[in-house]
Amino acid sequence: MKTIVKRSSVFFLICLILLMPISSFAHGMILKLEEPGVLKVEYDGGGFSPRTEITIYDEEGNELGKGPVDEEGKFHFDPGMKVHSAIADDGMGHRAEYKEGVEEKNIPKVPVVIGVFAVIAVIFVLFNKKAKARQQ
Repeated sequence: MKTIVKRSSVFFLICLILLMPISSFAHGMILKLEEPGVLKVEYDGGGFSPRTEITIYDEEGNELGKGPVDEEGKFHFDPGMKVHSAIADDGMGHRAEYKEGVEEKNIPKVPVVIGVFAVIAVIFVLFNKKAKARQQ
């Protein structure tokens, strides 16, 4: 009976590891207005992709311009343009959006990852207690 509990515990751990979302370790992309006429894009861990393309829009959603970032991750446009929103796309699945007057709220990743592991640990402990109770 002990080998069954050990095998089920090992199987449970392997399933948790394989099913754990890898996206929790991925990085996001941030697009912000650095100064009038300059949007800057970067990953939340730093750096950027030179393939990133930024599209800017007015209040009605009409496209005002589009183009790649420069060697510093910046997109320059006429500061006289009334840009309401912008979207950055690196072509690899990362997208970021800028909206005038909206401040981006970022959830700190370390506490979220710690919380996920804590929940997994609690589930594992409960599973082991129930298995031991069945065994007795």
